[in-house]
Amino acid sequence: MSDWPHDILRMIYNDPDATKRLKRRIRQRLPPVEVDYKGCRMKVHPADNNTEFQIWRMGRTHEERALRDILGHLGSDPYVAFDVGANAGSFSVRLGASAPSGSQIHAFEPNPVMRQRLVHNLKLNELNEVIVHDCAISDSVGEAEFYIPDVDNLGQARLHEPFENGTKHTVQTRVLTEFLKEDGAAEVAFLKVDIEGFEDRAIEPLLTDAPERQHPKLVFFEHKHNALWKTDITALLKSTGYTMAKEYGRNALFVKQP
Repeated sequence: MSDWPHDILRMIYNDPDATKRLKRRIRQRLPPVEVDYKGCRMKVHPADNNTEFQIWRMGRTHEERALRDILGHLGSDPYVAFDVGANAGSFSVRLGASAPSGSQIHAFEPNPVMRQRLVHNLKLNELNEVIVHDCAISDSVGEAEFYIPDVDNLGQARLHEPFENGTKHTVQTRVLTEFLKEDGAAEVAFLKVDIEGFEDRAIEPLLTDAPERQHPKLVFFEHKHNALWKTDITALLKSTGYTMAKEYGRNALFVKQP
């Protein structure tokens, strides 16, 4: 089955009459393939990562509506953006493809497998505005245990909390404020955080320790993935001048008010 053309496999998978067992067999055997991703190129590995599987199956992710709205908010002047938990690059690739010259998009991915895929996809599109960092973002500088699950979704890897089955790695942790430009000349236009329940550790220091003029205009994260939070980031955002612009399932986009 892995030798079949991807177009045929995709058609079979998307057939409403296809059984769950057949779909599972198809996905488990899917080899990597280069696809069109909304005008960009991506090499996806649909067998072991949900985000890449969505792109293989639909040409987009479940966050496409949110990403279109975010791209519509970003202006024509150079800006700084942070993609925390960059995965294979579904956000960074699209941001890099549309960013004005002189922008800086910082993509953070501590999982070495996913980081290799991210770098490859950026090179496919010659996106020089995107800078890849091999550290995890948290609320302190140092090291932490990073756990990668032994399942078909490498995008679920996370700090601190082990999985029943998986592998453990030690990774460097840094804080987002380290990556702000000292002169504050470039606006921090956008922050996206997808780190499996530890969003508060990444977002809070940027709101409490950075000057208000360097707070991001847009913040996008899974605001209902809060069982592991130490700080209620939704409440903190609202108390520091943000309003929720729109909710996208479990995710939400917050906008800084003037």
